[in-house]
Amino acid sequence: MTRVALGIGFSSMADAEAIACAVGQALDRAGGGAATLHASERKRRSDRLRQAAESLGLALFFHAEAGLRARDGDVVSRSARVEALAGVGSIAEAAALVGAGAGSRLIVPKFSLGGVSCAVAVGPEDRS
Repeated sequence: MTRVALGIGFSSMADAEAIACAVGQALDRAGGGAATLHASERKRRSDRLRQAAESLGLALFFHAEAGLRARDGDVVSRSARVEALAGVGSIAEAAALVGAGAGSRLIVPKFSLGGVSCAVAVGPEDRS
């Protein structure tokens, strides 16, 4: 089974439509297919994120920042602001990696669109 995880981070200015648009582009860049959506625990109360996930039919998972920090060594993008805030260079990349599981790798590095950052990772079984 293909294990594709899409990580997301976004500003307080991004609405559900902007989130859904960026996630759709991330899925296109990854080649489509089934995926799950992953975010930092601090976004758990975001109705905008839940609305976007529902509109796209994606299961949504939240991860503790300690787990995100544990994958910081595998993150390729760096934001000083995000690092100061969360202790990881890219929340989107770290969330994708955590969501895809141990041994996962990025297939779409972080990109930003309309105040939303997305990245995509796959599990080790998808390395063929």
